[in-house]
Amino acid sequence: MQLKYAFSFAAVIAFLAACDSTVTNINDDAKGEGTITIKVVDNHSGAALSGVSVYSVVDDEAVIADSLGLSVWKDQVLGDHSFQVSKDGYATVHALVTLEEKGAGDVPRVGDVIQTVPMYKVGVQAKGIVLYTDDKGKLNGASGVTVYANLPKQFVPCELTTETDERGEYSFDKLPEGVEVKISVGQEQIDSKTYVGSEIKPVGGTSFRAGDLINVATISLVKTTTQIVKISDNTSEIDSTSDVTFTYAAELEGDSVNTSKWTVSKSGSNVLISVSLSEDKRTIEISPYSGKWTKDASYTIRGTVYSVDGASTQVSATFVVGGSKSTNRPDNVEGLKVAQDPDYTYYARLSWDESEDAERYNIYLKTNLDNDFTYLASTTTLLYYRVDVDNFSSKVKTLYFIVLPANSEGIEADIAGAKVIKYTINSDDDDDDEEDEEEEDDDDGLDED
Repeated sequence: MQLKYAFSFAAVIAFLAACDSTVTNINDDAKGEGTITIKVVDNHSGAALSGVSVYSVVDDEAVIADSLGLSVWKDQVLGDHSFQVSKDGYATVHALVTLEEKGAGDVPRVGDVIQTVPMYKVGVQAKGIVLYTDDKGKLNGASGVTVYANLPKQFVPCELTTETDERGEYSFDKLPEGVEVKISVGQEQIDSKTYVGSEIKPVGGTSFRAGDLINVATISLVKTTTQIVKISDNTSEIDSTSDVTFTYAAELEGDSVNTSKWTVSKSGSNVLISVSLSEDKRTIEISPYSGKWTKDASYTIRGTVYSVDGASTQVSATFVVGGSKSTNRPDNVEGLKVAQDPDYTYYARLSWDESEDAERYNIYLKTNLDNDFTYLASTTTLLYYRVDVDNFSSKVKTLYFIVLPANSEGIEADIAGAKVIKYTINSDDDDDDEEDEEEEDDDDGLDED
């Protein structure tokens, strides 16, 4: 009788279980968290490293590996876990461990992971020299230049820097052994001129050990020239006593005012002129030697201007004395904004609203390293432009943009009404915060957003 009741009770339990949609997990190895074991070894010998500090970014905690190079992290949740591993005499490395779901159906079973992390002794020395050729053709050591050593991405940090001495020489003394390192120089200003490193020099490799010396091949800096951008002139509004002016974004070389480089003619005959450079060295000023232009006469001006970095451009313009100011300039763009491109991680996306009478949009760029806006690109149909910020050196932190619409005759909008918009590279601030604030830029007379 008792056995009968026992069977009946078991049947009731089975029935109730069948009515419950919840599956009870009774597997001994079922678990919702896993264990991560980090094993740290010497890259060259493979021997376990004791006394290593292993820091978990997720747990915000550091432990010291035992004599077998092991550190154990229990009760870790699914997903990626980041660790930073460091030890005196070795380069700090980063390790990423992923815990994955190994169960089936409703049974959670997070797999445990044992991950070996190699460490690399430091002490490889790399020495080299950076040279440049000046305007007189003389080869010089480039002093005070920043040299970069880029390590594989598992190292923390993965980019090291040093500066050249007065002879242009430099040295990295604590590079990791057994890996390739890329030595390079970015953009530099020398004597008001822009230079860039000619190439990247890969050094090191699996055969190099701490204490070895690497002689890096010479890095030669190459001078770059930027396009000279004219931002305004007054040839459409000259009266008999006005100076003709041409204003440029770049600082101009003194040779730009050499009168042998300029001619002003009226009815096919040259007239005597004086040519001068404004105090800020950005505006060429041309006046008649007699003190007055002839009213209603037509003049043709030709000349050459030179920027301090060696670029040059030709000037050719006509004006009628007493002529009216041009009224066919397109309006400046509205809605100018810049933000990180949503489709490309390392791009900034510059955009604006359409401007009436504009046939194209000319884009000008200045960085925190530059004094001048220089021409970047033009678009004809698009109302946006992408800028690859990864192409700039690590010294470039801020980009400034101007967009000037131009009509079918190539006449741009008035530079005086143009807005300057700023983009901060790798900023934690919201892009909207960068766009909202407008202030007056006293250096170039432009409004800054």
